[in-house]
Amino acid sequence: MESLLQDLRYRLRTLRKNPGFTFAAVLTLALGIGANTAIFSLANSIVFRPLPYQEPERLVLLAYAFNEVSPANFLDWRAQNQSFESVAALTYWIANLTGSDEPERLDGYAVSPSLFPMLGVKPIQGRSFLPEEEEEGKDNVVMVSAGFWQRRLGSDPNSVGKTLTINGKTRTVVGIMPADFQFYDSGIDIWIPLSFSAKDKEARRMAFLTAVGRLKPGVSLDMAQSDMTGVAGRLEQLYPQTNANVGIKLIPLHQYIVGSIRPAILMLLGAVSFVLLIACGNVANLLLARATSRQKEIGIRLALGAKRLRLIRQLLTESILLSLLGGLLGLALAWWGVYVFANSISQPNAPFIPRLTEIRVDNTVLFFTLGISLLTGILFGLTPALQLSKPELVETLKDGNKGASGGTKGRRLRNVLVVAEVALSLVLLCGAGLMIRSFMQLLKVDLGFNQENLLVMNLSLNPAKYQKQDQMAAFNQQALERIRALPGVQSATLTTTLPLTGQDASGAFLIEGRPEPAPNEPLVVKIRTTDYDYFRTLGIPLKKGRYFTAKDDEKGAGVAIINESTAKRFWPNEEPLGKRIKLAGPNSPLAEIVGVVGNVRHSTLRAQPNPELYFPLQQNPQRGLMLVVRTNLDPASFSSTVRNQIFGVDKNQPVSNIRTMKQLVYNSSYLNRLAMVLLGIFAGVALILAAIGLYSLISYSVTQRTHEIGVRMALGAKSRDIFKMIVREGLVLTLIGIGIGLAAAFALTRLMSTLLFGVSASDPVSFVAVSLLMVTVAFVASYLPARSATRVNPVVALRYE
Repeated sequence: MESLLQDLRYRLRTLRKNPGFTFAAVLTLALGIGANTAIFSLANSIVFRPLPYQEPERLVLLAYAFNEVSPANFLDWRAQNQSFESVAALTYWIANLTGSDEPERLDGYAVSPSLFPMLGVKPIQGRSFLPEEEEEGKDNVVMVSAGFWQRRLGSDPNSVGKTLTINGKTRTVVGIMPADFQFYDSGIDIWIPLSFSAKDKEARRMAFLTAVGRLKPGVSLDMAQSDMTGVAGRLEQLYPQTNANVGIKLIPLHQYIVGSIRPAILMLLGAVSFVLLIACGNVANLLLARATSRQKEIGIRLALGAKRLRLIRQLLTESILLSLLGGLLGLALAWWGVYVFANSISQPNAPFIPRLTEIRVDNTVLFFTLGISLLTGILFGLTPALQLSKPELVETLKDGNKGASGGTKGRRLRNVLVVAEVALSLVLLCGAGLMIRSFMQLLKVDLGFNQENLLVMNLSLNPAKYQKQDQMAAFNQQALERIRALPGVQSATLTTTLPLTGQDASGAFLIEGRPEPAPNEPLVVKIRTTDYDYFRTLGIPLKKGRYFTAKDDEKGAGVAIINESTAKRFWPNEEPLGKRIKLAGPNSPLAEIVGVVGNVRHSTLRAQPNPELYFPLQQNPQRGLMLVVRTNLDPASFSSTVRNQIFGVDKNQPVSNIRTMKQLVYNSSYLNRLAMVLLGIFAGVALILAAIGLYSLISYSVTQRTHEIGVRMALGAKSRDIFKMIVREGLVLTLIGIGIGLAAAFALTRLMSTLLFGVSASDPVSFVAVSLLMVTVAFVASYLPARSATRVNPVVALRYE
């Protein structure tokens, strides 16, 4: 311990005497370690860490059509399975809070009373739902989030027992959930019991519930899958009209929640590890370059009896000390990066990222930083230490020698490190190039509508006040008339779903004159209900027929509009106009197809447009609507004015989720943009580090070969010959690195193929472009030392050393 402390004090003095070297090494390592720590904190919080529930490995999603299940099927699953100790269901629920202050739209879930006990989550005040509160008529209770409790109830410790008016119905607060609790979505305000009416218990067509179960102890996922397959088979025999060829798939809950973002995070984690390796190569080259000045010192120590192991430990002490200093600075950079990222993504109208509230730099991340710092110090310090501690004593102790570090072995090792840096940076550049090309292709996707100057917001009519269709229709008409009369408003419309929100409602339909399809082969489309001015407001082109008009109301004949995908799929060689269709189910009216419109990206930018049916809102009034306003000015400036017009119709009608259509489009590509930007930053840092490494190597080589250069010039070599020789040395190393990097990139970029859009993982344009970029950077990095070499004075150079 005494000798170790002695080594530390000695190395601290050494680093203090070489501030330039210390600053360059610590900053280089801080970039590599900080980037790794930041990405690891994201990966650890989102992907690696178990879900924050009791025994989360036993939690399973029971998947059905679109991962949702009907009430009747859920009740049968719960009653007939032999593998789960508990099965719960939940469904997203939108509510209006009225009766105090300004009305507010609340995001909530209706959940089975067994859900919270299944998760092992207890309220911080009050109680969870009781089993009997699943019955209709006994469900007039509510649990609220800690955020809602603070925002609307003033953190009142006596809030349990108070009543809230939600959707015109009085509910009693029975519990307050912990501040860090979330399930599926963040920003949830309330939870109510999921109750089933007698009609719900018979409903098998409408699938809108998400089912989650906890496996019994000792029951594996495969055993449960076999059990549920048997349950599905029995239900198919009993209900062939609704359950034919519909199985049940079990998915681990963790996989279901983070599966969509997992590939991108793992790709970034792999990419950032390359940055650290390049940083290690750079610092190792710096240590090798410094070794020249210390070669004689080490030789004298060995000649006087110093043990090689003792010298290696002393040299490794310096590298580990550098890496720990870099780790401290890197940890600060990582904390700042994670803080900025978490705050930017938690802003209103920001895109959803699972487990966002759990992202933090915790003890696991601190241990990771410490471990990676120690490993980094050993990684870049061991090779220089081994080489420096084994010199050729006779040559080393001679006056005027260059030392091993300046000799062939040292030069060869530094060349290998630079080649490796070039190869690693090229792999990152290829990945970044592919992501950039993919993102450019994504931006070229035809949205199917005009996103300019559109303001959108959510309306959810109170079911207690707007029970009848004529009441809903009256509100819709009055609100639109008031908004359309505003100065600067070009048009306004209402719809049940907006493009790029993924809020798709699916349904089966029948075509008049055609045989009814088999139960397992229904004609399924996405169903949307819109105001007659919807297509004009969004700029959706009409391909055939006509748009809806104000005359397509409850007194007019049933009409519908289809998109091009629907026409191509169901009427490939026919004229769809004039054909009559109806939604599957009893008492559904016939509707004549009066128009064909262009395809719209309703799901995501990457997904192909689905077959869609549009029905007029005037014939099918709805409560849950989206308001779209097109203006000739900045749409964001109209938000308060539009909201006041809504309050003018109904002062208790909340307006929520106000944003522009451009924001919505931006959010739809956010994850692609984020992966591209981060990978681009890492690739840029890697390129700069590789360029610095190459520049340092060539500069050091020029310094070591000053005598040789003087001899060449004295014997008649021209300046341009010296310039070509030095540049050629840098380009040869670069080309070798490019060759190795391209081979590695062809293999590794295939792992990111699922993240690409419109471009292959071996896209030649990307590979050629980054190779040319690397050659250009290498030429610039070699140019400056080469120019310096051409200015060597032969007389001075011949006296060198």
